[in-house]
Amino acid sequence: MPKERLSPNSSGIFSLDRCKALADAVVAIVMTLLVLSIDVPSDHRFSEDGLFAFLERIGFDLFIYGVSFWLAGTYWVQHAAIMHHFRQGSRMLAWLNLLFLFPVTLLPFVTKLKSVYREEALVILLFGAVQILIGLALIALWTYTVSHPHLLIRPVEAAVRRRVTRRMFMSPVMVSVAAIPISFVNVHLGTLFFLSIPLYYLSHRVIDRSGSDPGMNGE
Repeated sequence: MPKERLSPNSSGIFSLDRCKALADAVVAIVMTLLVLSIDVPSDHRFSEDGLFAFLERIGFDLFIYGVSFWLAGTYWVQHAAIMHHFRQGSRMLAWLNLLFLFPVTLLPFVTKLKSVYREEALVILLFGAVQILIGLALIALWTYTVSHPHLLIRPVEAAVRRRVTRRMFMSPVMVSVAAIPISFVNVHLGTLFFLSIPLYYLSHRVIDRSGSDPGMNGE
C-alpha cells in the first residue's frame, strides 16, 4: 500500500510549521538573553561619576552584544531562506533543524565569556567555534534541501546549489577560521572580523530568487 503523501500544511509531528516555529522561538529567546546578559546594578547609585560614565564602562559589553545580535539575526535570515524552499517537513529535517539550533543557543554563553574575558584571545577560539558549527549546520540543512526535491516547492538548479554552498562555506565558516588567528595578534581586530558575517549577507539574491521566482538564477 503506497504511503500517504503529506500536504504542505500537514499538522503531523514533523510538519514544516513546527520546525519554523521552533527556530523562530529559539532565536527570539537567544536575542533576548543576549541583552539580558548586560549587567546593570539595581541600585541607581551604581556610579559615582554618573550614568554616562557607567555607559562608557560597559561600552564593550554593548558592542559585543551588538555583534552577537546581528550574527543571530543573520543566521535566522539564512535559516528562513532555506526553509522557504520546503513545502513539507520530514523527520530528518526536524533533526537538522535541531542541529542548527544547538550552537545558536550557545551564542549568549560565548558572548558573556567574551564580555568577561575580553582580552583573552582564547575566547575568540570558542566564539569562532560556535560560528563555525552554526555555518556547518546551515550547510548540512542546505545540502539536505537540494538533495530531496520531493520535499520542495520546486527543484533547486545545480548552479544555485553550488553558489549557495560556497557562499555559506565562506561565511561564517572561513570568516571565523580567519578571525581566530587574527585574534592572537590583535584580539579586538579578531572580534571586529565577525561583523563581516552579517555584512556579507545583507544581500543574497541567489537563494532568495531560487526560492521565489521559477527559472531565475540570480546574481
